[in-house]
Amino acid sequence: MLFRVQTLIKRPGILITDLSSLYEKESHYFIDISNEAELIRYGNQFDFTCLEGAIKLEYYGEPLLDVSAWDVIDGMWLYLLNAMENLKETGYGEMNFPDQLLVLTLKSASEQFILYTLHTSPPVKAVLPKQDFFMMVLGGAEQFFKTMERCFKGNFQYFNEIKRIEALKRQ
Repeated sequence: MLFRVQTLIKRPGILITDLSSLYEKESHYFIDISNEAELIRYGNQFDFTCLEGAIKLEYYGEPLLDVSAWDVIDGMWLYLLNAMENLKETGYGEMNFPDQLLVLTLKSASEQFILYTLHTSPPVKAVLPKQDFFMMVLGGAEQFFKTMERCFKGNFQYFNEIKRIEALKRQ
């Protein structure tokens, strides 16, 4: 598979104190958004004003973004959508993470490719096929927003975000 996107929601009441165990115990700390039954089961324990989670992006199995960059999850998706809109309009998009000093940049390298950079130490860099990247990320964003609305009716209204995604898909 060319690209893989996955949204994870941090389990309520579990503190992440050991970053080295984050990868091997990922399911201990996070719930995959596709596991709607488990999300609903924890529903009344979530803090919807500051819901933490992670976006995992992979390209041919290589991680571009992983659970170590967990943050406020709806903010991450909104900022990533903004970066992608800016990339389409100007050839450059930047995403600052909501609660940490982490930056992700997207830069047009040509009509078909973008330069993806996650500014960590060392940085994560990749030249990615633009159209495939867009469709993968937009699909992940749409899945997140629609799942949150479906599972937690009343806590979220993402009508505008879903419309933005649909408009970006048509461009």
